Amino acid sequence: MKRLIPFFVLLFAACTSPSYPGIDRPQYGGNSSKDLAIIDYIDQRLETEYYWLDEVAKKCNTFDRQQPWEGYLSSVLSRLQTNLDDGYINSKGQRVFYSYIHETQSTTRAEAMGFGIELHYTVVLTDRELGHYCFVVENIFDGSPASLAGIKRGDLIIMINDSFITSSNYAQRFNSIQGNTAESLKLALRRQVDGSTITVELQKGAYSETPVAHHEVIEVEGFNRKIGYLVYTGFESEYDEELLAAIAELKASGAEELILDLRCNSGGSLLSAQKLTSALVPATFEDQIFCSIERNALNTKMEPRSEFRLAQTGELLSLQRLTVICSGYTASSSELVIMGLRGLDFPVTLIGSITEGKNCGMDVTRRTIAGISLEFAPITFMCFNAKGVGDWGDGILPDVDLTVEGNQLGVSDENYPLPRTDWGDAHYDIALAAAIASITGKSVATAPYARRQSLDAEATLPLDRPVHGIRNYVE
Repeated sequence: MKRLIPFFVLLFAACTSPSYPGIDRPQYGGNSSKDLAIIDYIDQRLETEYYWLDEVAKKCNTFDRQQPWEGYLSSVLSRLQTNLDDGYINSKGQRVFYSYIHETQSTTRAEAMGFGIELHYTVVLTDRELGHYCFVVENIFDGSPASLAGIKRGDLIIMINDSFITSSNYAQRFNSIQGNTAESLKLALRRQVDGSTITVELQKGAYSETPVAHHEVIEVEGFNRKIGYLVYTGFESEYDEELLAAIAELKASGAEELILDLRCNSGGSLLSAQKLTSALVPATFEDQIFCSIERNALNTKMEPRSEFRLAQTGELLSLQRLTVICSGYTASSSELVIMGLRGLDFPVTLIGSITEGKNCGMDVTRRTIAGISLEFAPITFMCFNAKGVGDWGDGILPDVDLTVEGNQLGVSDENYPLPRTDWGDAHYDIALAAAIASITGKSVATAPYARRQSLDAEATLPLDRPVHGIRNYVE
């Protein structure tokens, strides 16, 4: 478990057993009735369901309830000492929590409005003397303004609206693209694979987002099995049918091997992870335990232990092994797929770099309180595979570490997983080429992979990338 410390059971006597809503505590002036109602909701779940509720019980009377509800959860969690697995320390030395509460507009798919660009969460220094930076395109949604303009994964954004990206404006510029805060953009880009440059002007437009970023079948000369390649960027349950349809297409095209690319997948729905895993394995794994989740024994709302079993196995792919591309952005439900399969002695080979390390999850509730639609996801459980293994909080080590020179495949990139090229381009994507080589037994050079590093730059200024968490939605 990440940053493991002794876990002591504390007396659950510091707080009385209040009735909700309307906690029987002194209220403080300055807060609106809306803030107080939402804070009561937060308190209720923390005291009855939070995985470290023992310490919440001890300290609950010291919490500052005078502040707006938006900042209350993080202020409470930062006062606790036993909950170190709830989050991580970012590059600025700040505590970032996995638990969250935020407003939500809808629980169903909706057409997005924006540019359709996802950026890598590292801002790259391209000219130290002049202080110029660039953004690297992580993903482009099909049918979006960016896609229609010809922008591709791996492209470098070197100028925005005819001005350079600097240390003083990169955060605002990043959000103008990633957060779609601008109405229009003029971008100057350089393509890494050939050094060509393009300039595009984008207007916000409608498009469909999907975590199923790419899928195809790869054939390698001299290897008699077709290799399916699936890029999946988030475990979002509203896209489960699209995910399973992509796997069905790979099967129909004759795929007998699979490279599952989770390098950009920071997690999501537990049930989606269960469905994905079931779709990959033979029928002999039917009804086997995929994972179990365990809650605090004092949790008064949910069962102390819940099991999730594989179902409808063998109906799509019936793989004998799986190759996964991973990185430090691979977290939560992505890691659960890996460890769930390993708990069943199913062979999984990891190519990339050490994963994030998130073995805890949330029971997620949605409520409308004081007219505000809220999604609240406190950490409430720890995950274990069929063998009872649950301690991957420090990350899962890859079988082939692409950040280390002298690995068994003989290729490395110290800036991995910084994107270099578009999805499916095995000539310039070191991870995809290494995965193919691992499956076929060929060298990376004949996999094929011709390395080109036109990005001669320092990877600096990392930004906090959201970790979705293992989410179990409850009523």
